Amino acid sequence: MIRSRGMALAAAMVAGLTLPALALAAPASAAPAGNGPWHTWYDEPFTDTIQDFCDVPGLTVAYTFGGATYQERDFRTLGPDGFPYGTYWYTADELYTNVATGETVTDALTAVSQDVRLIDNGDGTFTRYVSNKGHHVLSSDDGVVLARGDGIFSYNVVYNYAGTPSDPSDDFKVGRPFNFKDKGLNIDYCAVIVGAIG
Repeated sequence: MIRSRGMALAAAMVAGLTLPALALAAPASAAPAGNGPWHTWYDEPFTDTIQDFCDVPGLTVAYTFGGATYQERDFRTLGPDGFPYGTYWYTADELYTNVATGETVTDALTAVSQDVRLIDNGDGTFTRYVSNKGHHVLSSDDGVVLARGDGIFSYNVVYNYAGTPSDPSDDFKVGRPFNFKDKGLNIDYCAVIVGAIG
């Protein structure tokens, strides 16, 4: 996975964690003026199937990341290691569908993701410290709002920089994200989603 694509939204799924790790994604209505130039790009949808969702035996849920629209600022090279730091704003929908019944909960995300610190590990890899700030709304099939959340969600992840530390386009992830932290208005996602579709 390239460093800037989809990592913020899918970090918890990639890590094999359950929904509480997705709790915080940040208020973002538009890219801030004067901090550009900004570029718009789109991350394609993907799906996954989760058995025994939220530790509920027999509950199989189809997870769909519905794609995301990003506004990304040009990378800035910072710090002694010379790595390019990125910032991007995004909106996206995540869907959780009970395979047996077809009932779905949609999580509408609006967020900003920012590289906080990039550290050269001295072995051809670097550790990326990321902060996501945002808000999201969980709603049922008929549009009823089930829950709202906002705050800060952060994690670390290691990437191989493929011999080109100044070029993030060829970076690839090594292992899973770790040290998940979140602060803000937290929701019991399992209770909300299982209560709606279980």
